[in-house]
Amino acid sequence: MKVVRVIIVLCFVVLFMSSCQDSTINIGIVGDQFGAYDTDKAFKIMEKGVLQLKDKSPDIVLHVGDMLETKRGIKSFDDYKKNYDTAISIMSEFDCPWLLAVGDHDVVPEGFQALSKDRSRETWFMDLIKTSQLPIEDKPYYSYSYKGYHFVVLYSMENLHTDPRWGSIFLNKINSEQIEWLEKDLEANKDNHGVIVLVHHPHWYVWQNWQPIHTLLKEYKTRAVIAGHYHYDQDQGEMDGIRYLVMGCTGGVIKETDQHTASQEIAMLTLSKKGIENVLLEEIDSGIELEWTPRISMDRIQALSCMLDNLWQDESLYSKNGVLYSSSDNKIVEKIDLESLVNPIDLPIKLHISIEDDALFNSEWLLDETMLGQDTVTFEAGYRSGWANYSNVGNWYSPSSVWQVDVDNTKLCEKGSLQLNIHVSFEDTRRREIHKTLNYYISQK
Repeated sequence: MKVVRVIIVLCFVVLFMSSCQDSTINIGIVGDQFGAYDTDKAFKIMEKGVLQLKDKSPDIVLHVGDMLETKRGIKSFDDYKKNYDTAISIMSEFDCPWLLAVGDHDVVPEGFQALSKDRSRETWFMDLIKTSQLPIEDKPYYSYSYKGYHFVVLYSMENLHTDPRWGSIFLNKINSEQIEWLEKDLEANKDNHGVIVLVHHPHWYVWQNWQPIHTLLKEYKTRAVIAGHYHYDQDQGEMDGIRYLVMGCTGGVIKETDQHTASQEIAMLTLSKKGIENVLLEEIDSGIELEWTPRISMDRIQALSCMLDNLWQDESLYSKNGVLYSSSDNKIVEKIDLESLVNPIDLPIKLHISIEDDALFNSEWLLDETMLGQDTVTFEAGYRSGWANYSNVGNWYSPSSVWQVDVDNTKLCEKGSLQLNIHVSFEDTRRREIHKTLNYYISQK
């Protein structure tokens, strides 16, 4: 009898382990291709990423959106369809089902009118996507059950030309009709191992817009919500058992940063009945495993990026009769000054400006005497900053110059432009860097 009992117990153990093993699923994730400055390059990176991910044998693949482009280089439906055909052929390399969240670059029309009524690009997308294997019918949101798991794909562009990080943030939300559909879909498919939600925009950046969705999802074994759009990866962490992730790019333009802060990448999420077992993020080509960047780190990088983008306003130059002048006061230029360099974040930053131009010389930081002659300086938290967040950095007053360089007026006038290379770094969970190549172009009068 004891032998029989042991055999029965062993059989149950084997069946249990087999059941657990069978319920594990590997989910591949592909990031944005657009916006991009070079369509061909974006698709080449996408193809490399898809083949790299295919080698990992995913059970299903999620594409976070912006697979197409509606504006840059797109003059007609035929142009749009050409991009569509290319993208579909690349995604068809997978030997498994794949799902797509519709992104802004897939459907937005020309112009930047919030709540735009121009649905022409959305119509293009819906007409074409019905020829694919995607389970999309009359709406750009849908769901799909596979291997015991339920995948919900939401549509974040019901209100065109809105965004959760800047612009019309209050309008960037899921509307009531889609919420009603979501509630019915979750209830009808509640007998599953777990739910994964895919959406292009990280709506949770404006919590009051996302809160009704989160309240629903937490009642239905939702394991993760995965978005894209920001062109950098980000880990928001868990809330009510739901992991919030933002996927980086697989071809789209990225910030010039250190490897772990922004790269061209793919991801693989391993899911079981218990929840998320692992989320691997991997750089395309090198295969190096990357860190999922904490949201606070990426918000800091974004604020620094906004600060560096402000530098365009520090100089406006024109030449007349072979002499270089400043547009602000029409005086002959003898020095280039930077005023908009500030520290918008809560940690010290280090700044370095390099010059590779023989028309510029004798650069210096205009700080206290202890910093004279230093190539790299430190700005303490909040230094010279009036206001700052992840979408806007500015000042309440016109700040004084903080850095300057002497100019050979004749040489610079002949060159037609000047270039500065600015490097900023800080330390949080690791060293993080962001770079800016600053170009001032000289107009002719």
